Amino acid sequence: DGMGSGDSSSTSSAAIKDAGAKSKLRENLGLMDGLPTVLIVGGGDGMGGIINQAQALGQKLNKKSDNADEACYQMVVVCGNNEKAQNTLSSNDWGNGVNVVVNGFVDNMDEWMRSSDVIVTKAGPGTIAEASICGLPCMLSSYLPGQEAGNVPFVEDAGFGTYCGNPEDIAETVSTWLSSPERLQSMKDAALEAARPTATIDIAKDLAAMLFEEKARQEDTNRAVEQVLVVS
Repeated sequence: DGMGSGDSSSTSSAAIKDAGAKSKLRENLGLMDGLPTVLIVGGGDGMGGIINQAQALGQKLNKKSDNADEACYQMVVVCGNNEKAQNTLSSNDWGNGVNVVVNGFVDNMDEWMRSSDVIVTKAGPGTIAEASICGLPCMLSSYLPGQEAGNVPFVEDAGFGTYCGNPEDIAETVSTWLSSPERLQSMKDAALEAARPTATIDIAKDLAAMLFEEKARQEDTNRAVEQVLVVS
């Protein structure tokens, strides 16, 4: 019907707009366009086995490209302040099937996220929250016992990622995601569904409403007390 056609057209337009924005962003970051792209991060200190993860995934993606002459996949590695990891990965022979960009510390992580299709990261709440807002499927590679443990089932139950601590298994899973546009889209939709981009504003509104209600109750109480005093 007319409404159904309108919804389909709107969805298609939004998809085209998102694709155009991602292409422009990749151009600005010096990335190749049109390639399934994975972002590997290890936090500001670059910890979390980032060398082994990148090497395993890079090797897997190159192999999955059947040793093509041109890149079929793309991998961005953000090493943070870990110079050893940055130097090691920068000198690695990745093969022609995967385009690899190795960075140190970056202050525009949101742009690298929005230019990617999957992120490999520790289960930090800030990174997961930003990834979900970007519609970015998550491979969680590690977590701090206690404070970050609960983030793993949150991502898995929401359907936009999973946890794995083994670099070879991470490579196998992520490469499977990247080779399936349908799977990626489903996980992207799940990530956006789990996102709460207006959470801070919503909390502020709720607190303001509580304060106004309390103020109103206090004013009512004061008026009641004044009336009693007048009568007395």
